[in-house]
Amino acid sequence: MITRRPTLYETENAFQPAREISDVDRFAGRAKPVGDAFLSLMAEGANVAIVGNRGIGKTSLARQLQNFGRGNNDLLTKLKLGYDHKFDYQVIYLACGNEVRDREDLLARLLTSDACLGPWLYDIPKTKKMIHSLTPKLAVRLFGLSGEAGTGHTIEETRDAVTAPQSVEAVFENVVRNLIDENLTQDGILIVVDEFDQIRNPSGIGPFLKALATNTRKVKFCIVGVAKDIQDLMQEHESSDRLFAGTIISLDPMSGNELGEIISIAEEKVYRYFTFSDSARDRLINLAQGHPYLVHLIGKFAFRAAYMNDQRLIDLDDIEMVLQSIAENGSDPVLEGRYRTAVASSTQRESVLKALAENQDDKGEVWTTNAYKAALEAGVDNSSQYVGQLVTDEFGAEIERVRERYYRFKDSLFAAYVEARPAMRGLARDS
Repeated sequence: MITRRPTLYETENAFQPAREISDVDRFAGRAKPVGDAFLSLMAEGANVAIVGNRGIGKTSLARQLQNFGRGNNDLLTKLKLGYDHKFDYQVIYLACGNEVRDREDLLARLLTSDACLGPWLYDIPKTKKMIHSLTPKLAVRLFGLSGEAGTGHTIEETRDAVTAPQSVEAVFENVVRNLIDENLTQDGILIVVDEFDQIRNPSGIGPFLKALATNTRKVKFCIVGVAKDIQDLMQEHESSDRLFAGTIISLDPMSGNELGEIISIAEEKVYRYFTFSDSARDRLINLAQGHPYLVHLIGKFAFRAAYMNDQRLIDLDDIEMVLQSIAENGSDPVLEGRYRTAVASSTQRESVLKALAENQDDKGEVWTTNAYKAALEAGVDNSSQYVGQLVTDEFGAEIERVRERYYRFKDSLFAAYVEARPAMRGLARDS
């Protein structure tokens, strides 16, 4: 069989580190979390949470949850899970970002964003009357200085007398209730809030969701964020357990087979014109430490180099060259910037940082006895001094003390990057 050479566009997009995986044919592994996500939509009165480390695939799973909510069960078929129910939700998606300060900001964004509830504000008569009757202060809080929603209507356009709610929370509750009353979908509204951990002050969101579940049927939230558990994400303990009872999906690192599936899918996208040798594939899987993001990042630049050099087989040496290139070019400026902050200009501190990353146990904890021994072999005889620096804000505070003689990285993706990244060149050696 003749394999045709892929185009540059096809090569560049076989791996996709810059975006979540929404296409079913690109989605790899995760059979149990996928099944749990589907079943979570059936739990009446319960919201959904997807939590885990950075680069672990939370948003990709949330996109599949969106597909399920809209009745697209193609992934279930691919994974042979055997579920035949089809949902019919009005699905809304919002990525918070750090500009969302608090509960009111979140609800205001959901209400007014064109990708969320904004287009519905003037399409439903009850909601239209309510919006036009808001107090000027509340209208400005929601729509800005103009007092206008995204559709271009102003709040002075109607003289209809209605009882207007007096808070953003009440406006939101009325809008979603009015939308549900229209019976546009059978199952109601599914609201996916991604990057929930970016909200600066999430206090009060838990009690609001609890009240909403009591007062308004058929509204389900799915919150997605970097956290070890739901209490960590919500920063509220009293409401969290009940709100997400049985519907918390905690994503663990992907297995080697699942990461290998990502590589195989990418190879198919380029018609297997470019492939990884067994040793290169194993190295890539080991470097990723369960993080699909790193497979996509390293794989993308390995394919690019192969295309430019017209080299069909990617071998172990090619992976090492790609790693050096990623570091030197700042291909991930965030991870690279954090690395340079932690290391600064010290070869000694870099050696200690790498020794910590290379001596994590299966819980992500580092026993300093092992790490200090590795650092000593690299020529550092005062490792505790540098560990004391690495926990401070000046050097990024990337690690934290767990208990006596035990530390851990706050971000497992960064730890994997530290271990994979070649040592910096031209650093000053500490005296």
